[in-house]
Amino acid sequence: MKFKMVAAWQYAKKNFVLPKNIIFFGLALLLILGFSTAVNLIPLAQPAIAQEAPLSTTIPRYAVTAEFGRDRGGSDYISYFTLPSASICQQYCINDNKCSAYTYVRPGVQGGSAVCYLKSVAPPLTPNDCCVSGVKL
Repeated sequence: MKFKMVAAWQYAKKNFVLPKNIIFFGLALLLILGFSTAVNLIPLAQPAIAQEAPLSTTIPRYAVTAEFGRDRGGSDYISYFTLPSASICQQYCINDNKCSAYTYVRPGVQGGSAVCYLKSVAPPLTPNDCCVSGVKL
């Protein structure tokens, strides 16, 4: 008995005969299960798509005043430098649960840059043109 080295495709071509009933059964199975499910043309789960949220109709958590030309000295627990406006300082106070009041010192008053001071308690007001202060209500 002699053995020959034959390529796999040549062996399959000569020795493998696909019965017609297997082909028919496979096609019938595709039709029953659905062609799109078998081939996965339509995924079962769609990818998440970022959507813009509708406008909020809820009342904000805090109302914070803006007192122009007023300073609240003392009770500082954190400070931020080079903020472009008092409204950003006010927003920092709104977002910080520890903040009870804030003072925004305009640029050029303390060394050239603006400074925002968040305060743990609301100190009394004093008139001063350098600052914008506010308190959480």
